[in-house]
Amino acid sequence: MNERIKEYLGHEEKVLWSGQAENFQAMDKTHKSYYTRRSLIVAVISVVIIAAYFYSAISSGAGIKWGVVLVLIAIAAFALVSPVLDVRKLRKCCYVLTNEKLMLITPSDVRSVSLSNIPTAKMSVDEDGHKSLLCGPDAEKLPAFKRRVATLTGALLDQQSNMCDRFVLYAVNDPAGLKKAAAGYLTIT
Repeated sequence: MNERIKEYLGHEEKVLWSGQAENFQAMDKTHKSYYTRRSLIVAVISVVIIAAYFYSAISSGAGIKWGVVLVLIAIAAFALVSPVLDVRKLRKCCYVLTNEKLMLITPSDVRSVSLSNIPTAKMSVDEDGHKSLLCGPDAEKLPAFKRRVATLTGALLDQQSNMCDRFVLYAVNDPAGLKKAAAGYLTIT
């Protein structure tokens, strides 16, 4: 991963800190009710859509196209397993603080935000004790169960000011080291 980091550094940019998400359970207290509720909603909606398709196909005499049913089932299955895929992807991410920007390095790309564009940054603890770095006003308003997904979406910038509205680093494995390294570059409360 260190070689990948070097590819994204500017001319005089230096790495001040790097880390990753600490070990976490996919269905911890913070996320269990959200994932359960989400799965039930996906299952119910999927069953309703498939039932409506069967009803419509039979009542119109068009016949059932099994390819359509398979596509609907595949979409429902993907929606059910996407949180698991997000967890796997998040475990492979690297967090990097340089003297110029904050970066999230995923297996497929790099997302970053300039430190000068981060108006606020604070550490927040969820009910499982995971400390996440929340950058920007929208990040600070996020419920704890949305921080994993917000991490993977990268930085959201205000269209007019180009300031960071939301950038999240979920379950930082070394929050004290990050705060210490950020001193003088980014104020983390």
